[in-house]
Amino acid sequence: MSGAAPPPSLDAEDVEFVRSVARSVHRLLPPKVELDELVSYGALGMIEARQRFDPSRGVPFRTFAWYRVRGAIYDGLRELSWLPVNAYKRLRAAERTDLYMETLAETAYGNPTRSVAAKLVGEAVADLSVVYLTTEAGAAAREAAPEAASLPGEEVCDLGRVLDEIEKLPEQERTLLRRLYVEDASLSEAGKDLGLSRSWLCRLHASTIRKLRKRLGIPDDGLPPPAD
Repeated sequence: MSGAAPPPSLDAEDVEFVRSVARSVHRLLPPKVELDELVSYGALGMIEARQRFDPSRGVPFRTFAWYRVRGAIYDGLRELSWLPVNAYKRLRAAERTDLYMETLAETAYGNPTRSVAAKLVGEAVADLSVVYLTTEAGAAAREAAPEAASLPGEEVCDLGRVLDEIEKLPEQERTLLRRLYVEDASLSEAGKDLGLSRSWLCRLHASTIRKLRKRLGIPDDGLPPPAD
Protein backbone atom coordinates (compact mmCIF):
# COMPACT_ATOMS: atom_id res chain seq x y z
CA MET A 1 0.00 0.00 0.00
CA SER A 2 1.38 3.40 -0.97
CA GLY A 3 2.12 5.90 1.78
CA ALA A 4 1.44 8.88 -0.49
CA ALA A 5 -1.31 11.21 0.67
CA PRO A 6 -4.34 11.42 -1.64
CA PRO A 7 -4.70 14.66 -3.61
CA PRO A 8 -6.88 17.28 -1.91
CA SER A 9 -10.47 17.50 -3.11
CA LEU A 10 -11.92 20.80 -4.31
CA ASP A 11 -14.76 22.44 -2.45
CA ALA A 12 -17.49 24.53 -4.07
CA GLU A 13 -15.52 27.75 -3.59
CA ASP A 14 -12.47 26.23 -5.31
CA VAL A 15 -14.58 25.03 -8.23
CA GLU A 16 -16.15 28.47 -8.69
CA PHE A 17 -12.69 30.06 -8.60
CA VAL A 18 -11.47 27.62 -11.27
CA ARG A 19 -14.53 28.41 -13.38
CA SER A 20 -13.88 32.16 -13.16
CA VAL A 21 -10.26 31.65 -14.27
CA ALA A 22 -11.41 29.35 -17.07
CA ARG A 23 -13.76 32.08 -18.32
CA SER A 24 -10.81 34.49 -18.62
CA VAL A 25 -9.04 32.03 -20.95
CA HIS A 26 -12.24 31.03 -22.75
CA ARG A 27 -12.56 34.59 -24.11
CA LEU A 28 -9.40 34.00 -26.17
CA LEU A 29 -10.80 30.89 -27.87
CA PRO A 30 -13.25 30.01 -30.65
CA PRO A 31 -16.85 29.43 -29.44
CA LYS A 32 -16.68 25.69 -30.15
CA VAL A 33 -14.27 25.19 -27.21
CA GLU A 34 -16.40 24.16 -24.22
CA LEU A 35 -15.96 26.11 -20.98
CA ASP A 36 -16.42 22.90 -18.96
CA GLU A 37 -13.41 21.41 -20.75
CA LEU A 38 -11.28 24.31 -19.53
CA VAL A 39 -12.68 23.88 -16.01
CA SER A 40 -11.59 20.23 -16.00
CA TYR A 41 -8.06 21.25 -17.02
CA GLY A 42 -8.00 24.04 -14.45
CA ALA A 43 -9.11 21.74 -11.63
CA LEU A 44 -5.79 19.90 -11.97
CA GLY A 45 -3.98 23.21 -11.51
CA MET A 46 -6.04 24.01 -8.42
CA ILE A 47 -5.17 20.65 -6.88
CA GLU A 48 -1.48 21.34 -7.58
CA ALA A 49 -1.84 24.81 -6.03
CA ARG A 50 -3.30 23.28 -2.85
CA GLN A 51 -0.39 20.86 -2.66
CA ARG A 52 2.41 23.34 -3.40
CA PHE A 53 1.29 26.61 -1.78
CA ASP A 54 3.83 28.02 0.67
CA PRO A 55 2.37 30.86 2.79
CA SER A 56 5.85 31.85 3.99
CA ARG A 57 6.56 33.41 0.57
CA GLY A 58 4.04 36.16 1.31
CA VAL A 59 1.85 35.71 -1.78
CA PRO A 60 -1.91 35.24 -1.16
CA PHE A 61 -3.18 31.77 -2.04
CA ARG A 62 -5.64 33.05 -4.66
CA THR A 63 -2.86 34.88 -6.52
CA PHE A 64 -0.68 31.76 -6.46
CA ALA A 65 -3.58 29.55 -7.53
CA TRP A 66 -4.65 31.88 -10.36
CA TYR A 67 -1.39 31.28 -12.23
CA ARG A 68 -1.36 27.53 -11.52
CA VAL A 69 -4.94 27.13 -12.77
CA ARG A 70 -4.28 29.12 -15.94
CA GLY A 71 -1.07 27.17 -16.53
CA ALA A 72 -2.95 23.87 -16.31
CA ILE A 73 -5.54 25.17 -18.78
CA TYR A 74 -2.82 26.19 -21.24
CA ASP A 75 -1.26 22.72 -20.94
CA GLY A 76 -4.60 21.06 -21.62
CA LEU A 77 -5.27 23.25 -24.65
CA ARG A 78 -2.04 22.12 -26.30
CA GLU A 79 -3.89 18.93 -27.19
CA LEU A 80 -6.33 20.87 -29.41
CA SER A 81 -4.39 20.72 -32.66
CA TRP A 82 -7.32 22.15 -34.64
CA LEU A 83 -7.14 25.60 -33.02
CA PRO A 84 -6.84 28.43 -35.60
CA VAL A 85 -3.37 29.97 -35.87
CA ASN A 86 -4.48 33.33 -34.46
CA ALA A 87 -6.14 31.74 -31.43
CA TYR A 88 -3.06 29.61 -30.81
CA LYS A 89 -0.79 32.67 -30.97
CA ARG A 90 -3.03 34.54 -28.51
CA LEU A 91 -2.81 31.61 -26.10
CA ARG A 92 0.97 31.36 -26.34
CA ALA A 93 1.35 35.11 -25.79
CA ALA A 94 -0.99 34.95 -22.77
CA GLU A 95 0.87 31.94 -21.36
CA ARG A 96 4.26 33.66 -21.57
CA THR A 97 2.86 36.90 -20.17
CA ASP A 98 1.52 34.94 -17.19
CA LEU A 99 4.93 33.32 -16.74
CA TYR A 100 6.48 36.76 -16.40
CA MET A 101 3.67 38.21 -14.27
CA GLU A 102 3.82 35.31 -11.81
CA THR A 103 7.32 36.43 -10.82
CA LEU A 104 6.24 40.07 -10.68
CA ALA A 105 3.36 39.15 -8.37
CA GLU A 106 5.83 37.66 -5.89
CA THR A 107 8.10 40.71 -6.14
CA ALA A 108 5.30 43.24 -5.71
CA TYR A 109 3.97 41.86 -2.42
CA GLY A 110 5.38 43.33 0.77
CA ASN A 111 4.03 46.92 0.52
CA PRO A 112 6.69 48.49 -1.73
CA THR A 113 7.07 52.28 -1.66
CA ARG A 114 5.39 54.29 -4.40
CA SER A 115 8.70 54.91 -6.16
CA VAL A 116 9.58 51.20 -6.10
CA ALA A 117 6.08 50.30 -7.32
CA ALA A 118 6.38 52.82 -10.18
CA LYS A 119 9.76 51.36 -11.14
CA LEU A 120 8.29 47.83 -11.15
CA VAL A 121 5.42 48.93 -13.38
CA GLY A 122 7.73 50.73 -15.80
CA GLU A 123 10.06 47.76 -16.10
CA ALA A 124 7.13 45.35 -16.47
CA VAL A 125 5.67 47.33 -19.38
CA ALA A 126 9.05 47.32 -21.14
CA ASP A 127 9.70 43.64 -20.38
CA LEU A 128 6.27 42.59 -21.63
CA SER A 129 6.98 44.30 -24.95
CA VAL A 130 9.94 41.91 -25.24
CA VAL A 131 7.69 38.94 -24.39
CA TYR A 132 5.51 40.05 -27.31
CA LEU A 133 8.47 40.51 -29.67
CA THR A 134 10.00 37.16 -28.70
CA THR A 135 6.66 35.42 -29.23
CA GLU A 136 6.45 36.97 -32.71
CA ALA A 137 10.09 36.12 -33.44
CA GLY A 138 9.62 32.50 -32.37
CA ALA A 139 6.52 32.12 -34.55
CA ALA A 140 8.37 33.69 -37.49
CA ALA A 141 11.31 31.33 -37.00
CA ARG A 142 8.98 28.31 -37.10
CA GLU A 143 7.57 29.70 -40.35
CA ALA A 144 11.12 30.46 -41.61
CA ALA A 145 10.15 34.10 -42.19
CA PRO A 146 11.67 36.40 -39.52
CA GLU A 147 10.77 39.95 -40.56
CA ALA A 148 9.67 42.77 -38.24
CA ALA A 149 7.03 43.59 -35.65
CA SER A 150 5.67 46.84 -34.28
CA LEU A 151 5.88 47.78 -30.64
CA PRO A 152 3.28 50.03 -28.99
CA GLY A 153 3.99 53.54 -30.23
CA GLU A 154 4.69 52.27 -33.78
CA GLU A 155 8.36 51.52 -33.13
CA VAL A 156 9.48 48.65 -35.36
CA CYS A 157 11.87 45.91 -34.24
CA ASP A 158 13.66 43.46 -36.54
CA LEU A 159 12.58 39.96 -35.48
CA GLY A 160 15.77 38.49 -36.93
CA ARG A 161 17.74 40.61 -34.48
CA VAL A 162 15.65 39.28 -31.59
CA LEU A 163 16.60 35.73 -32.62
CA ASP A 164 20.26 36.73 -33.02
CA GLU A 165 20.38 38.25 -29.53
CA ILE A 166 18.82 35.12 -28.03
CA GLU A 167 21.72 33.11 -29.47
CA LYS A 168 24.21 35.40 -27.67
CA LEU A 169 22.74 34.69 -24.22
CA PRO A 170 24.41 32.27 -21.76
CA GLU A 171 23.55 28.61 -22.37
CA GLN A 172 20.81 28.15 -19.77
CA GLU A 173 19.03 31.37 -20.71
CA ARG A 174 19.42 30.71 -24.43
CA THR A 175 18.00 27.20 -24.02
CA LEU A 176 15.02 28.49 -22.05
CA LEU A 177 14.00 31.06 -24.66
CA ARG A 178 14.63 28.67 -27.52
CA ARG A 179 12.48 25.97 -25.93
CA LEU A 180 9.60 28.26 -24.95
CA TYR A 181 9.48 30.64 -27.89
CA VAL A 182 11.15 29.02 -30.91
CA GLU A 183 10.44 25.33 -30.30
CA ASP A 184 7.07 26.08 -28.62
CA ALA A 185 7.69 23.72 -25.69
CA SER A 186 5.36 23.75 -22.70
CA LEU A 187 6.52 25.15 -19.37
CA SER A 188 6.71 21.65 -17.91
CA GLU A 189 8.81 20.43 -20.86
CA ALA A 190 11.21 23.37 -20.57
CA GLY A 191 11.46 22.92 -16.81
CA LYS A 192 12.25 19.23 -17.21
CA ASP A 193 14.94 19.96 -19.80
CA LEU A 194 16.61 22.51 -17.52
CA GLY A 195 16.03 20.64 -14.26
CA LEU A 196 14.04 23.54 -12.79
CA SER A 197 10.82 23.76 -10.81
CA ARG A 198 8.07 26.04 -12.08
CA SER A 199 9.00 28.73 -9.53
CA TRP A 200 12.64 28.79 -10.62
CA LEU A 201 11.61 28.64 -14.27
CA CYS A 202 9.44 31.74 -13.76
CA ARG A 203 12.31 33.63 -12.15
CA LEU A 204 14.80 32.62 -14.82
CA HIS A 205 12.34 33.59 -17.55
CA ALA A 206 11.75 37.05 -16.05
CA SER A 207 15.46 37.77 -15.58
CA THR A 208 16.27 36.50 -19.09
CA ILE A 209 13.56 38.62 -20.70
CA ARG A 210 14.98 41.66 -18.91
CA LYS A 211 18.49 40.79 -20.07
CA LEU A 212 17.25 40.37 -23.65
CA ARG A 213 15.46 43.73 -23.44
CA LYS A 214 18.71 45.44 -22.49
CA ARG A 215 20.54 43.70 -25.33
CA LEU A 216 17.86 45.00 -27.72
CA GLY A 217 18.26 48.53 -26.34
CA ILE A 218 14.62 48.84 -25.26
CA PRO A 219 14.47 51.22 -22.26
CA ASP A 220 12.00 51.41 -19.40
CA ASP A 221 8.84 53.24 -20.41
CA GLY A 222 10.05 56.40 -18.69
CA LEU A 223 7.38 56.78 -16.01
CA PRO A 224 8.70 59.39 -13.55
CA PRO A 225 8.75 57.94 -10.02
CA PRO A 226 6.40 59.82 -7.67
CA ALA A 227 7.68 61.17 -4.38
CA ASP A 228 7.25 58.74 -1.48
